[in-house]
Amino acid sequence: MGHAFEDGSLGLKLKGYLIVPNDALENKIAVYTLRIAQDILSDNPEIVDEWLRKIHEDYMTKKRACDFENDPVACFNLSAYEEFEKHLKSWDDGGMLAISLPGNRTIRVSKRPLFSVSKSPAESCEECRMTFATVKELVRHYREKHPAMIERVTIPI
Repeated sequence: MGHAFEDGSLGLKLKGYLIVPNDALENKIAVYTLRIAQDILSDNPEIVDEWLRKIHEDYMTKKRACDFENDPVACFNLSAYEEFEKHLKSWDDGGMLAISLPGNRTIRVSKRPLFSVSKSPAESCEECRMTFATVKELVRHYREKHPAMIERVTIPI
C-alpha cells in the first residue's frame, strides 16, 4: 500500500519551524486516515526520506543564494531551514520526525525502528523457565535444582 504515497505530487514543506504536508499529501492523509497514513509511512520510511531530501535541496539552494548572491529573501528564510537541518540529522540518526497536521494532530515516523530485538545465545531450564548465559551455568542449575533430570542437559560418555 506504500505505493499510494509514492505520487510525485505528494511531499512535505516547511511552515515556520514545523514540517507539514503539502496540500496533495494533506488530502491523501485525510482519505487514508491519520493512523493508516502513519502506518504506511512508518513501513516505508524511504518515501518520507525522499520528501525530506527535496526540502534539503531547497535549503541548499537558498543558502547559496544568501551566501553568494546576498539574496535578502533567501537569507530571511534560512533560520527555518537551519532548524529543519537539525530534524533531518535526527531523522538520519534514527530519530522521530513529526509531521504537523491541522487540528493539532501529528504523524510521527522514524527512519529506523525505535528498538530492535536481538537474539542472544541463551539456555533455558525447561522446568522453571530460568535463563542462563552459558550451558555450564545451565548444567550447574540442573545439578542443584533438578538432579533427577540432569541427563537432559548432559551427554553421557
